[in-house]
Amino acid sequence: MSDRRGIRLRGTESFEAVASGLFAPLRVTEPDPRGFEAVVDHTVVGPVVVARVRATAGVVTRDSRSITSTDVEWMHFNLHHRGPVMATQADRTTRVRAGELFACDNTRPYRLVGADRIDMTVVCVPRASLGGYASPISRRTARPVPTAGCIGALLGHALSATDEDLPRRGAAGTHLADALTALLLAAFADTSPEQVPVGSDLVDRIRAYVLAHLGDPRLSAEQVARRHHISVRHLHTLFKGCDLTFAAWVRHERLLRIRRDLLDPASAHVSTAAIAARWGVLDPKHLGRALKREFGENVAELRRG
Repeated sequence: MSDRRGIRLRGTESFEAVASGLFAPLRVTEPDPRGFEAVVDHTVVGPVVVARVRATAGVVTRDSRSITSTDVEWMHFNLHHRGPVMATQADRTTRVRAGELFACDNTRPYRLVGADRIDMTVVCVPRASLGGYASPISRRTARPVPTAGCIGALLGHALSATDEDLPRRGAAGTHLADALTALLLAAFADTSPEQVPVGSDLVDRIRAYVLAHLGDPRLSAEQVARRHHISVRHLHTLFKGCDLTFAAWVRHERLLRIRRDLLDPASAHVSTAAIAARWGVLDPKHLGRALKREFGENVAELRRG
């Protein structure tokens, strides 16, 4: 899929063809199909697709007839810029306003209704890249997340920067996609049980610190708690009620990056042990089983891919 700028489309059929190619097979309807207009820009950043869609009023539907076993399994993160949109998935229907972010799982039916002109950035992330976060986010689709805070500002800047002359291919593109995915997960921190349930400055600082020090084998609950002047008990309390404990969250983040590097052709000559050590795992004896449990693929399967 090549990058395209300013694709101007008239009629629902032309938009449906382009949108289906970018996101997944779907249907687009509008009271006057001939009066429908849209402008689509998109770019590919490693395994992630980023699209800016500006369109007149219409209805986008991904129903059970559209879903096939050959579809790429995406999680669509939609950053809404302009115009009210009604998002429906599963038993949830919510009105999304400008400045809010919401997700749609393309492995299940969903519906978006734009009653007026809309402007939206859609980030398509492979579900496999989300690891253990995919299922919890899937249970919270069609629920808007405000992006007015620090994470939202960073995310908005990052999405704007994808239109600039940034590396989007090879290892550099993969790392950029990884950073963009991390920002999206951070934006969903308040609604994802893998993340801390309270979006406080302290939690943000802890999360940022851990992600910046994943390569340090000395990283531990004790070290993180000491660094942030809290007790280990308080640190674990912040993660209480989440699907993942603090230790399990750190392990998942490390496995996510090890998997990424194992898939990277630029690391083909690097041993599995060296890649694991790069992310703070000095004893890779059980790495294959851990990757299989987390992502459904072991080391040999990842390196063959």
